Amino acid sequence: MNKLAQILGIQFPNEIEISSITNTTDKVKEGSIFFALKGTQNHGSKYIDEAFEKGAKLAIHNDKNFYSSNENIIYVKDLQSSGGEKIFRVLEAFYKINNLNNHNYYAFTGTNGKTTSAYLCHQLLTKKGFSSIYIGTIGTQYNTNPLDQSISKKTTPDIFELFEIFNFYKIKNNIAVCIEISSHALDQNRLENIKYFKSSSILNIGSDHLDYHKNIENYAESKLKIFSTESESKFINQKILNENPNISIKDSSLTKVSNNPSTDLYYEILECSFKKSLFKIIQKNEKGDSIYQFETSIFPEFNIANLIFAICSAGLSNFDKNKMNKLDFLKLPKGRSDFIKDIPANIIIDYAHNPEGFLLFLSSLQDFFDNLVVVFGCGGNRDRSKRPLMLNAALKYADKVIFTSDNSRNEEFSEILSDATASNNSKSKIDVIEDRKAAIIHGANLIKKDDCLVILGKGHEETQEKDGQILFFSDHEVVNEIYN
Repeated sequence: MNKLAQILGIQFPNEIEISSITNTTDKVKEGSIFFALKGTQNHGSKYIDEAFEKGAKLAIHNDKNFYSSNENIIYVKDLQSSGGEKIFRVLEAFYKINNLNNHNYYAFTGTNGKTTSAYLCHQLLTKKGFSSIYIGTIGTQYNTNPLDQSISKKTTPDIFELFEIFNFYKIKNNIAVCIEISSHALDQNRLENIKYFKSSSILNIGSDHLDYHKNIENYAESKLKIFSTESESKFINQKILNENPNISIKDSSLTKVSNNPSTDLYYEILECSFKKSLFKIIQKNEKGDSIYQFETSIFPEFNIANLIFAICSAGLSNFDKNKMNKLDFLKLPKGRSDFIKDIPANIIIDYAHNPEGFLLFLSSLQDFFDNLVVVFGCGGNRDRSKRPLMLNAALKYADKVIFTSDNSRNEEFSEILSDATASNNSKSKIDVIEDRKAAIIHGANLIKKDDCLVILGKGHEETQEKDGQILFFSDHEVVNEIYN
């Protein structure tokens, strides 16, 4: 009996040659096994016909209400029981990868900053000589290879994609895995087969994705689930506990991080500018404080906080005490506090797409420029409650706001605008230009030498979704067209 069939406890039809295993029709190709599983909205059995049309040879499902006489469609009741153990074993056997739980996982979650922290942690470990892979919103990167977005479009891959990633890079030995974990992934137990993290961090908890989580309590609870996986080190921003007294974490391994000297692990930012930032991390212990000093070009202050979580996760023991650790090799991810160089204007592109992200980012810029012009939009078919909050946050720091389109999806721009501007009394400071390219060009025409145009919401993204179509669009490319 075929090894995969044996694991599943079924009999495969004769003469089946398997080319790939997937749980999404987007990745079905000739010879695939399609696993039709229960999703958040629909069961995958709904897409079995589509999978066969695309070349699947076999469909395995656990939908007790779905029946087919096709011998190549097989029902397996306990596919997703015991944490999807059968699926995990099938993937191990197919890819011949048996060490997925032996890697050192450095896991990061937070409303804002998880991409930056995970990506910086990956760079730190790579620089220190460790073999490392980054997995997250902007793609995957193995050691210093180019970033790749071909495998997963999610912030956090599911277990099928995680095996794909390790197979793609032909990773056999145990390595460091710096991974972002979204609230969706935590809520859905997307990586429950990974039993151990080297470190896990919660950077912050704001308000986001309430269209999915329904309320802030559920959202916060999903973030805290990162600590349910056994971890050697657990880090949390002390501010989270200060602002949420209802959160109680009884875990002796938890390390609280803040810029307050009363915290066991605290930091001081000594200097912060576009050219150079200096900070130190103080680790308290019974034998006296251990002080680590750092110099970097990372900016502004909230990104230094993200870097501090990356440093602590990578391990302070990898850095020198009582002397300057130079981190001039570090680069922020594309579209994160991305100050566009070699143009005769101040333009910054950032991925901030929620109220807390806006407030953090814009407040950090206000002292460096005379005026801020902010271009942003709100995503369609997503959390409507954050739209007016995002606009108010922008208006708090901007001299002019240009409201434009983001990923409108299947929602009318006029409806998104109406939500954002409801009960707003500062409409004289708002220009509305639906075409995002035109909005950016308009913003560039408004700024003077000591002003700054801030383009928020899409960051590194190179597509825009509207009316069911995925269109090419890059904020970076528009800026390059204006000045080159």
